[in-house]
Amino acid sequence: MKKILLKVIIILIAFYSGAFAQYDTLVVEAQSLTEADASIKEYIKDRFPIISDKLLDKIASKKFTEISDKPGLDSIAAFYNVKYPVPSNFLLDTVKILWELNIPEFRSHLFQLYGKDTIYIDTWNNVLGTAATKTYAGYFEAFRIRNWPTWKDPEKGKEQLPATPPGPNNPLGLFVVHYDENSLRYFHGTNKNYLIYSKMRNLSHGCVRNDNANIARMKEFILKRVIKSKDLTSWMDSKKSMTYDLETPDKFPVRIIYKTFTIDKDDKGAFVELYKDIYGYKNERNIDAKWNEESLITLTTKENIIAGLKKKLKDVTPEKIGRLADYIISNCDEYERYYIDDMPEGN
Repeated sequence: MKKILLKVIIILIAFYSGAFAQYDTLVVEAQSLTEADASIKEYIKDRFPIISDKLLDKIASKKFTEISDKPGLDSIAAFYNVKYPVPSNFLLDTVKILWELNIPEFRSHLFQLYGKDTIYIDTWNNVLGTAATKTYAGYFEAFRIRNWPTWKDPEKGKEQLPATPPGPNNPLGLFVVHYDENSLRYFHGTNKNYLIYSKMRNLSHGCVRNDNANIARMKEFILKRVIKSKDLTSWMDSKKSMTYDLETPDKFPVRIIYKTFTIDKDDKGAFVELYKDIYGYKNERNIDAKWNEESLITLTTKENIIAGLKKKLKDVTPEKIGRLADYIISNCDEYERYYIDDMPEGN
């Protein structure tokens, strides 16, 4: 029995396996359903800091509620006994993740590697490299972290400038995750958080900038759930500059792709988004094979759109798929989401 908030107790009471997921049932005793929902969300977020609000809302919505007739908390006669089926993967002590970034999309997608499953967790906006200082596509591995780093301007002619100390004016923010030893690119925070939400975000020296709130969540997650070879939880509230090289069991994969479209499904149905070829890879001479994994570069062509549609739209004729592909390429603007059912050929 673990008390996490005044008047709220969470108890692990059951385990069961469903067709697609495994769950633990957690019980919250609270004086209101609002208090119970807030408490279960706080409990899960403490264990899995990078979980999205959308997933937390989904978990809270699956609750089973009873009103107890035994003496309540703080001598109040009645209180709620609320049961929440929580996916077991969010309650693990040690977690492995995949951090995948799509360069022209300007967004990274977080996944949990859980047994044979790859479970989607959240999507974050990013700022990436310019055409002159590209972010590279490839298969990488997070191998080093830095807490409250200093920063040295990498531009030519500025080598003699003093390093920027840790703090709110530091372009790296409060935390850094290194993934590429060769090109010295890494994930980090920023001192210009507003740029994370601009439309075109190819603005960095090649590194991947994150919203400061998100990189803080990632820091907490890595320290609590990813790194188990050494206890680094003392970093949580520290503003001291520190560096740690991850032991092999604690390293996690980073995959960076260059794909100028997305075809996927959400709660509203199948959709497509197109993105700008920001590095001009349509001209193959602009692809530097020394730095890029060419198999991870996928451009917006009719052939590629058709292949993507076939994966998401089952039992649709090849003729209709072809017409949809033509419509998408001719009519869809970049960085806008279009639902297939809304297209003339979608019904």
